[in-house]
Order: sequence, then structure tokens, then C-alpha cells
Amino acid sequence: MVKTYKRETAWALLAGLAALCVYGLWKGDQTALEWAKLFTVPAITFALAAFGLDAAVKQWPHSGKKAPQDYNR
Repeated sequence: MVKTYKRETAWALLAGLAALCVYGLWKGDQTALEWAKLFTVPAITFALAAFGLDAAVKQWPHSGKKAPQDYNR
């Protein structure tokens, strides 16, 4: 199976969001907090979709057929 790095990307987006929030609160920078507000919905939506799809796919039964990328060349 081909690795797509959706979950790793989601963690990176959430870490970036947390860094913006911490920086904005620590330094009192309103610009960083405004960017964090703008960044919140897309980052959390992507994370929920990535983790939700991963959980859904792991629950599907596997058929006996192999995907093309599963064959050794």
C-alpha cells in the first residue's frame, strides 16, 4: 500500500496552529492570533478528515484481491 502522509500532515498543521496560538498569547501579538483564527477551521477540518478516513478504512473488510501497488515487481 502507498503511504499518503495524511495523518502526519494533519499533525503538522495542528502543531503549526498550536505554535501560532502560543506565540500570539506569549508575545501578545494580535497578528499571530488573527492568523491562528484564520487557520483554525482548515487545519481542524483536514485533521478530522484525515483521522476519520483512516479509522473508517481500517474497519472495512479486505477483499481477497490485491491492489496493483501490492504486487512485487
